[in-house]
Amino acid sequence: MIAQRPRWPTGARLMAWQLTGAWACGSVLMGIVAWGFLSAEGTAVPLPAPGKGGGAIAVCPGWPPCGPPSFFQLLPLARLGVLTLVALLFVALAVLARLTAGASWLTGDARARLLWALLVGVGGLAGWSYAAVVTFAVGFGASTQLALAFTAGGLPFALVAGMLLRPWRANVVAGGVSAGLVAAGFLMAAGHPAPQNVFTLYAQYARSFFSGSAPAGPL
Repeated sequence: MIAQRPRWPTGARLMAWQLTGAWACGSVLMGIVAWGFLSAEGTAVPLPAPGKGGGAIAVCPGWPPCGPPSFFQLLPLARLGVLTLVALLFVALAVLARLTAGASWLTGDARARLLWALLVGVGGLAGWSYAAVVTFAVGFGASTQLALAFTAGGLPFALVAGMLLRPWRANVVAGGVSAGLVAAGFLMAAGHPAPQNVFTLYAQYARSFFSGSAPAGPL
């Protein structure tokens, strides 16, 4: 007589689907965003070139010589694509929250599911951008950054979702893993290429991303 394979409890299966879905949404959609920024190397874009007035055309030969990525260094169509992908990310997370209702203590009704999607989306983006800053600070190449974006780019979203699961033990594990990864990024950036504080770099990169001005100090 063949023994039946043990089945996961319904709650555990829902949690697994929720975490996997959050990881997949982040990796696929934000991976495409990363590809858009990395493929902008060598593209002529409107930049305020010194002595030429605003709107002059300057060519970015690639990073790090051009500094960190900036939203305003993208062509208008590329900017629209980035905004569309980020919007799709939040829509996908909202759908995931509905499909896996019951896995989290924050997906009981429509308002709670919307709050879950916002928390996972915003928290995941914060973690994703922190990881991106670490890769720039350490000096990873474009191909390595792109591979990480498409494979591990969804990890921050899954970790935030893990902090919102019903079992408190899962919250503790997700929080501990998040803290460990933040500390690892801090240590990785501490001596590459010169001693630098990754949190200071994060603030500088964020300012550069939304204003287009390069951060001060070595990259």
